[in-house]
Amino acid sequence: MRNYLWAIIGLSILFSASLDAQCRRGEQLRITNDVEIKVVDCREATRLIYNDGWYPYSIEDEREDRCPQLSSSSAEYYRSSNWELSANAYSEMMNLRCDQWDPDWVNPNDVYLYWAIALEYLGKFDESEKVLVEGLEELPDNTDLMKRLAYSFKKQGKTDEMIIEYERLLDSDVKDTDTLRDLASAYGDQGRTDEQVSVLKKILSFDPNNSAIQSELARVYENSGEDPLEIFKARFEDNPENASYAIEYAQKLMDNGDVDEAIDALEGTLSYNETNNMVYLTLGNAYNENSDFDEAVEVLEDLFDLDRNNYRVAIKISENHMELDEFDEAYEWGSKALRISKNNAEALSHMGNLYYKAMNICRGDKFSRSDKVVASLAYNYFVQAAKKGNSKYFKQKRWLEENDVLFGHADWFMLDKDIQATGRVSPAGRCYEWVSESLTKQSDW
Repeated sequence: MRNYLWAIIGLSILFSASLDAQCRRGEQLRITNDVEIKVVDCREATRLIYNDGWYPYSIEDEREDRCPQLSSSSAEYYRSSNWELSANAYSEMMNLRCDQWDPDWVNPNDVYLYWAIALEYLGKFDESEKVLVEGLEELPDNTDLMKRLAYSFKKQGKTDEMIIEYERLLDSDVKDTDTLRDLASAYGDQGRTDEQVSVLKKILSFDPNNSAIQSELARVYENSGEDPLEIFKARFEDNPENASYAIEYAQKLMDNGDVDEAIDALEGTLSYNETNNMVYLTLGNAYNENSDFDEAVEVLEDLFDLDRNNYRVAIKISENHMELDEFDEAYEWGSKALRISKNNAEALSHMGNLYYKAMNICRGDKFSRSDKVVASLAYNYFVQAAKKGNSKYFKQKRWLEENDVLFGHADWFMLDKDIQATGRVSPAGRCYEWVSESLTKQSDW
């Protein structure tokens, strides 16, 4: 019995010494009874420990109990997009510094990042900013946290702070297109063109085939008055099979008056794009602009073989034949355009212009009866086109109205009786041999 009492006294002395080491008057102590945890002042802690079975509960004990559960639940909340609970769980983890319990279970790189993202989804960008700043104080070289912080600044309209954070990323030699593009855009908004160009070139140094960035760089050059042609050239030469690059480069060349080079570029890409309508169309336009009308016809006829329902291609072929004064071929293709389009306004307008040009080529100083017939055919087509909303050739139509060139009652009266009997009159002569239409007698003739 005496030995037992001495054992109790010994344990009490040992426990009292331990408690005194952890808790002094005026301080607080974390205690537990295995059911709950609470923080109380030292006097109350002493009473509960001696009388009610409570014992001191260290932060290490709490980490051991709580960190595994928090690690698991935070990840599950994040996966299920429960952002409120996810953010709360990450907050508790870092309050307990669960990364100090076991960094293999709780990686602070991930915790700060996912905690901030959860807050972003909740629209709490100011809180996200605080989390990221805290994280970067501990992990100053973490580029993922820098990106999220820049994004947080962007959402809060803190442009200067955003730029500073992006510049930190740039100094870190980060190769992230979206991040650097945001920085370039911010520079552009502030009129810092040289820096904007520098960042866009940085992107192209590790992402050389990014057409969006190439186009953006070209736009910046154009807006600053510089020639972006070399950008389009480099992009095309690196990717000669890319039809879009070839077409854009060729168009820039044509804008600069370098039509021959544009034709070379388009012909070079044609072998890779034998069924690409836009390559044929752009090449046809380039030949037309260079007055190589025969070549234009050949290319456009190949295009028509690919798309036989495209009346606009038929019109373009007809227009190139007109440039060569080949009105018989022009008429054939103009008629195809009418059939395919079911006499739409554009095709009607073109046919009127075809007759108008032919009349001006064929007529002499004085208008013959045939000239007047063709002038009237042109006029009729212009009228039909105008009724359908196309007044492209309104000047030509007005000229025909204002000059004594249309076939009328007096001209009909002078016809032979056998022609009058048919009720129709056609143009005659070698210059109009291709005209298969005739002019119908009007009611007032």
